[in-house]
Amino acid sequence: MEHLSIGKLFAKWFMDRVIYFGLFLVFAAVFIITALQYRIDIEPILYSLLICTFLGCCCLISNFIQYKNKYHALYETYLNMETTISSIPKPANYIEELYGELLRDLFDNRSDLYLKMKKQEVESKDYYTIWIHQIKTPIAALYLLLQAEDSQKNRMLMKQELFKVEQYAEMALYYLRLQHMSYDILLKECNLYEIVKQSVKKYSISFIGKKISLHLEAFDGVVISDEKWLGFVIEQILSNCIKYTAKGSISIEYIDSTHTTQFNDKLKHAYGVTSADSVLCISDTGIGIKEEDLPRIFEKGFTGYNGRMDKKSTGIGLYLCKQVLNKLGFDISVTSEVGKGTMFQIYFGKQDSKTKVQELD
Repeated sequence: MEHLSIGKLFAKWFMDRVIYFGLFLVFAAVFIITALQYRIDIEPILYSLLICTFLGCCCLISNFIQYKNKYHALYETYLNMETTISSIPKPANYIEELYGELLRDLFDNRSDLYLKMKKQEVESKDYYTIWIHQIKTPIAALYLLLQAEDSQKNRMLMKQELFKVEQYAEMALYYLRLQHMSYDILLKECNLYEIVKQSVKKYSISFIGKKISLHLEAFDGVVISDEKWLGFVIEQILSNCIKYTAKGSISIEYIDSTHTTQFNDKLKHAYGVTSADSVLCISDTGIGIKEEDLPRIFEKGFTGYNGRMDKKSTGIGLYLCKQVLNKLGFDISVTSEVGKGTMFQIYFGKQDSKTKVQELD
């Protein structure tokens, strides 16, 4: 917004009012011509016009002063628009009042958007600060292993550290993609067992390194989802289970709502599943989660007692799981007991209709 001098401001005001000056001259000419046409004494008419001109000039001067004050108030609002629009001039009529309301609504929306962007900026900065510290740990470990004598054990440790680097980099990519996830979803019928098997295979080096046993039996499960994003969720849950399981085992079982079998009924009873949903249950025998931390475990940046003890947890993994599953139309819950383990349940709903792909598209 340009700051105008008095001269330029007067020119703008005059151009805004030029039609009124023109109308005054037309009316004056009509009176004079009429008086001359009918040979009326023109002196009282000229006197009346003189009085009208004087009064009109007084009104115009007052109007220009108001015009100038409004301009300065608007310019002051423009300069302080980052923080407030309280200095906006009072409306002179209903239309100006509507413009004022529109301006306030636009300012409120802009302020909300600005605060949201600043919050995202701070959260991203915090996350990547922690991420940088996280990724430095396996890199430093790799340097130490390279300096040590070569052995089979060192090669295994190096593979584990390289895997951590890969996972941290992948986490950062998914964190960035989440904001525009709707453009990156391909819904189709997916073989859930194959997705689980690929995720387990990916983390096999962690299972071997920590000597954690796995209980997984083949199952028939078809879900309508995005294979890549669903695989990411399962990988994050497996990563969390492995991270907080020093010894013991991890179990993965699928409860299919479309099949009423003795095995399914047994699983439903064992895992406390009472709904008709298809459920993937992933459980571990790790350190467990404190009861007071459970309601907030899917919040962004929440690390809980275990995360504070670990000192390297970002509180992003489970948050991403929750957000991704919400966008895919699924749900997740967690139950845990300190010292005994944790169980994650992913609810897929009824997955028995091929037409659901078209509906979701």
